[in-house]
Amino acid sequence: MKVEQMLNQFYDRFSENEKYLCHYLTGHYEDCAKSTLAEFAKGSSVSQTMWIRFAKKIGLSGYGELKARIKMELKEGRALPEGLMEKVTQSYHKMMDDLVKRDLKGIFDLIYEADKVFAYGSGSSQARVASEMTRIFLPLKQMIHIHGHDMIHAIQKIARPQDLVFLISLSGESDNVVELGKALRVNHVPTVSVTRMKNNTLASLCTENLYIHSVQMPVEYGMEYEISTPYFILTEFLYLSYGNYLAER
Repeated sequence: MKVEQMLNQFYDRFSENEKYLCHYLTGHYEDCAKSTLAEFAKGSSVSQTMWIRFAKKIGLSGYGELKARIKMELKEGRALPEGLMEKVTQSYHKMMDDLVKRDLKGIFDLIYEADKVFAYGSGSSQARVASEMTRIFLPLKQMIHIHGHDMIHAIQKIARPQDLVFLISLSGESDNVVELGKALRVNHVPTVSVTRMKNNTLASLCTENLYIHSVQMPVEYGMEYEISTPYFILTEFLYLSYGNYLAER
């Protein structure tokens, strides 16, 4: 059992002083792993005896075992990136395999025939993708980057049935982008959704759908982050493939 699991298991039985030790420890794992008992006690302004008793309270022999376990867990945690990189790389390969096998002619026909092509990203990362899409496609097809929630109503007003709108979203479930998808569908405006999930509301509203294989940073890293590279891989693949489409016409 990991130290954090031990702390959670015994937390309800801790006194107020022991809860303070628990909170201090979880915020100073690195210090504990490299400090002697005397050093750690001084840094926490708590006596050495209290730290020894605390370690025993959660089922360990003393501070020495607590330090050794934390040191080992931190070392294991640092080994995680190798597994993460393998997972990310596999997701890239899987997405490329799916794209190569897919017939994208329907999407390319929409791009070619559209008077105007708009690209809208529903979040900060998606807005960057929309911006990159308009930039990279410039030699082949002019696109208009629309960004910001306050521009949703503007798109509804200016987009026409002879145009095309790319809707780039993470989950395809945010209220704003779903509202936009519904409005464009009512107005008979062709749309292409770009999302990470195959079953989502936005995809069901759009004329064509594209999907990325996204990877979220594991909770062990202590941060909320989703790999955005697949969006840009997809954008570049679409650009190169659309170039081939034009050459064959």
